[in-house]
Amino acid sequence: MFSVEFEFLKALEQIRSGFLNTVFECVTMLGEEAVAILIMAVLYFLYDKKPVYRIFFLTVTSLSVNHVIKNFVKLPRPFFSGKVSCVRPDTATGYSFPSGHTQNFATWSFAFAVYFKKHWMTALACLFTALIAFSRMYLGAHYPVDVMVGALLGLLFAIAGNALYDKVENKNHLRLGTVLVLLPFAIYFLFRPDPLYADFYKCYGLQLGIFCVVPFEEKLVQLSFDCTLRKKLLRVFLGVVLAFAVKALLKKFLICPLLPVALVLDCLRYFLLTFSILGLYPLCLKKLNL
Repeated sequence: MFSVEFEFLKALEQIRSGFLNTVFECVTMLGEEAVAILIMAVLYFLYDKKPVYRIFFLTVTSLSVNHVIKNFVKLPRPFFSGKVSCVRPDTATGYSFPSGHTQNFATWSFAFAVYFKKHWMTALACLFTALIAFSRMYLGAHYPVDVMVGALLGLLFAIAGNALYDKVENKNHLRLGTVLVLLPFAIYFLFRPDPLYADFYKCYGLQLGIFCVVPFEEKLVQLSFDCTLRKKLLRVFLGVVLAFAVKALLKKFLICPLLPVALVLDCLRYFLLTFSILGLYPLCLKKLNL
């Protein structure tokens, strides 16, 4: 199987150019966390928090499962073989199977389409999921099987996850159950530390964050969305700036050379990021009447 896939990746490598590299680097960014943070922040502060809680939970759960699979399969990236090169290898973190970029985008884009029941959203989700999948292969970051399985898993989590979310009356029980199901993996991986496990711990931190922040916001904040468009736009702008500032600061200060501790700190960083943006920031907005 891999000989055929290598030949396909080599063929893609032959058509690379400066222009195409730029195009597909931009495409692949749509599957990265920065874009998801931006879209979630805009939707949360401009529209409504409820779909953000839902889609954020589904996406993080999907990615957590993605990284569990990666950490057990341990398939090296295609460019590790030396047979193909990689453009932007700094974004190709973790193991190869399945593709995290593809699964991430497929989950939240199809989850939006299912939630809002819009055919044009489904069409765009199909188009851009295919483009992101192709970009990951073009850039030399993934095998074809990686992106195919990533896309299918993302679609599965979007459809089945939305259905399950609707059926469970107490959403926090669902979030707690997910945290507990993933906990044994978090413990297991700590006893076999690997630098490539970092993405799993980031996702687990997000999972803990959404579990804690929703009841905090609902009981102590209850931010009103009945305000002017100007105020909503200000909330979005400040929220996006704060999100990237907090992310950068936490990455700078919460570091440790000891690998197991570093993995725990990765988890803590993303927990604090989630709680800061979706909990403490709305609380400040309410206190300041913004």
